Amino acid sequence: MTFVRGVVEGANCLFHKIDQENDLGIDGLVELIRDEEPLNKQFAVQIKTGESYFDTAKQECVFPVNNHYAYWNGYPLLVYGIVVVPSLKRAFWVDVKRYFKQHHNCTVIRFSATEANAFDDGSFTSIFVPTTVKEIPDIPLEKALQLLRSHHEDESLLGMLVLFRRFCNRRETWDAFVEYFIGHDADDIPRMLIYFFAHVPWHGDISGFGEQLTEETRAYVRGKFASLGKTGLIKLLSMVDEENMIARGTIGQSVEAIVSSLPDCLTLLTEVLKDKALPRFIREVAGIIFAMHKPEESISFFQDMAEDGSWYMAEMVTHIKEWGELNPYG
Repeated sequence: MTFVRGVVEGANCLFHKIDQENDLGIDGLVELIRDEEPLNKQFAVQIKTGESYFDTAKQECVFPVNNHYAYWNGYPLLVYGIVVVPSLKRAFWVDVKRYFKQHHNCTVIRFSATEANAFDDGSFTSIFVPTTVKEIPDIPLEKALQLLRSHHEDESLLGMLVLFRRFCNRRETWDAFVEYFIGHDADDIPRMLIYFFAHVPWHGDISGFGEQLTEETRAYVRGKFASLGKTGLIKLLSMVDEENMIARGTIGQSVEAIVSSLPDCLTLLTEVLKDKALPRFIREVAGIIFAMHKPEESISFFQDMAEDGSWYMAEMVTHIKEWGELNPYG
């Protein structure tokens, strides 16, 4: 407990220790203070100290729940579990209630020990406090780039978020984003990155806050997008949610905005539509975007896929013949 209390009080925040005889599963309460002003944010902590709570081989913390599941889950404040690893002179934290949402009635909490959830003098003010009060962590550009390239998912996501929200007009950010997109399989790319990409062409369901992209940045990123070619287009199309396809509020909306902004959009889509070696779903998504631009010319592609067994494309043919257009957002 001494380590955690030192970190908290070293940042001029308040640590209220709960006496052991009154401890029902909470070791202390923390009140966040910044510049001598309260942030009106208080949370509870349960602390475990020792090497026995840390798996060195897996770089993983092991936090016992015992009989505290219901108590922590129903606690009126946020509850953080903190594991102090003396040999590392660091601690690592986990949001207990969030963990419970994904692991119902668990008896042990296991979580990776990374830069994203480190609890020490530096990370407390730069990452932990901003995360807790729903602000963007205060991480410099080079550190955020390093985190983005990490093989730890939570570090990579943290780097991605910071790069976009704090450095959206730096070319290094977009170079790293496109490099990430090219270097990862579609299933391993966070949908958040595609949403960030969609800020370049923009669409109606993007909320604008914080620093806005300049026209110079947009032009630079459009040039990066144009270099993705057919391979990049196929990867984008494959990320559309098969159940929701292209509709307002879906990842498909962001994909469509990106694809439609490509200078050779229709040429690339035509190549995909004609490539029968591709999965039908990829061609269906390509067809929808193509039809948004060229509804009449899309009918022959749709009919071809309908003959191959796509009932969805058959429906699209009927719709376009009746209405003369295809607008999935209407």
